[in-house]
Amino acid sequence: MAIHDNITADNVESCTGVAVDALQHMAKYAKGKGIRLVFEATNHLEMGKFVNTVANHKLLIRKTGMDNIGIQIDWFHANFEELNPYEAVYDAGELLWHMHFRDSNSLTPGYGTVDFKSIMRALKKINYSGFCTIESAPMIPDPDTAARDGIDYLKMMERIAEYQLSAEYPNGYAIP
Repeated sequence: MAIHDNITADNVESCTGVAVDALQHMAKYAKGKGIRLVFEATNHLEMGKFVNTVANHKLLIRKTGMDNIGIQIDWFHANFEELNPYEAVYDAGELLWHMHFRDSNSLTPGYGTVDFKSIMRALKKINYSGFCTIESAPMIPDPDTAARDGIDYLKMMERIAEYQLSAEYPNGYAIP
């Protein structure tokens, strides 16, 4: 999609029309090839305050009337825009098809401040079975270490989320 002007209250309706039209064209072409598309929210510093939250993504996707467009959350961008990472995942629900696990400082998960524990809880609650990648720019201290650290950190966050969602949390006893 290409909208080259600042989006304002005066032009948001026409910009929405441009976005919906572009998404419909891409989705129709992709559907003919058996492909599903994901639509990534970026932060307001890159795209303006237009399509930078899960809520806005859902609205645009619904306006297209297409069933082969889903949401991709990149946690670097979502960290700027979403009020609560748990709610963002939960609200995306069945439209969440892909995620970029990238921390607040653009490094591998665990090297910044994104609340991946709450993200994992929400993913468990919605029974997420989509795809995800680890992103890091740059790969500090080196690609192998960054990838290993990110995977290890996310596995630990997943284990903690499982504990937190169990009937025994936090005292070790489930109510019979």
